Amino acid sequence: MNKLDKKIKEALRQEDAELYEDLDGEPSVFEMMAEAFQGRHWWLNALTFFWTLVFFVLAIVSAVKFFNTQDTNTAMMWAIAFIFCMMAVAMLKMWFWMELQKNAVTREIKRLELQIARLASRLKE
Repeated sequence: MNKLDKKIKEALRQEDAELYEDLDGEPSVFEMMAEAFQGRHWWLNALTFFWTLVFFVLAIVSAVKFFNTQDTNTAMMWAIAFIFCMMAVAMLKMWFWMELQKNAVTREIKRLELQIARLASRLKE
């Protein structure tokens, strides 16, 4: 926690400080992944996860076939298949991590909205 967070926490009232404590912790990577499968687009995340596993298994199969072949043309084909599958895995993983980052940014925006709403209600008093 940096100095600004400490100053904000000191400025809050007791009930606001308790609320801030509840919102303070960041979820772990596994909790964020679980949240990704509970949202509105859970099916898209599940589909991405499924295809990532499929391409990874195909990459492993391609690597095994590459090392077990004797023909140069066949070896090139399996090497290209391996490279394609690993690129697909990398792209799908990047997309999934961007989804996790989007959810984290949305969570922070909602925290800010809550703090602004509490500040506005305090100013009306």
